[in-house]
Amino acid sequence: MKPRVAITVGDPAGIGPEIAARAAADPRVLEACEPIVYAPPVTATFAPGVLSGDAGRAAYDTIVRAVDDAQRGVVQAIATAPVNKEAFRLAGLPWHGHTDLLAHLTGARDVAMMFDSDALRVVLATVHLPLADVPRALTAASLESTIVLTARELPRFGVARPRIAVAGLNPHAASMWPDRFPPTRSSSARAAASSTSSSRATTIKA
Repeated sequence: MKPRVAITVGDPAGIGPEIAARAAADPRVLEACEPIVYAPPVTATFAPGVLSGDAGRAAYDTIVRAVDDAQRGVVQAIATAPVNKEAFRLAGLPWHGHTDLLAHLTGARDVAMMFDSDALRVVLATVHLPLADVPRALTAASLESTIVLTARELPRFGVARPRIAVAGLNPHAASMWPDRFPPTRSSSARAAASSTSSSRATTIKA
């Protein structure tokens, strides 16, 4: 029996509804699962490309319905089209995107965003921040939490013994801890060595 996968359309004023419909009709998707599109009611109308709180609220309501169905076992997974962070703000919603919203809806304490491929998995240490704010947002505690979470959960993705390379924000990060890393090998070189020597490597990025 094929898994049932919810596809949420994201912001209904954006490209999400079109992408979700095309994905649900794609033969490759239909071969792998039973897709179910979650969208606002057909009676709701949104001007294409127009930013609004109504669209943000509709996107939120759609995600909530999909998560509720996932928790009740109606669907086995959720695939999401993009939401608009500004539309969320206009709707009075405190979340910046899917990651923190899904954490709230599921009651998850430790969360991270991961990009997954057969060759490499990339886990983000910070999300939705201007680059100038990243140095202040990164702390030893937050980075350690992300690494521990990644190591704990990777076996669920088929990586029994994860090898994790941490990409330093400072290009000379390795030389700042000579007791941990040989000064002749930079952090970028170590990360490259980890990712090229194993097809199952994972990188933590700031």
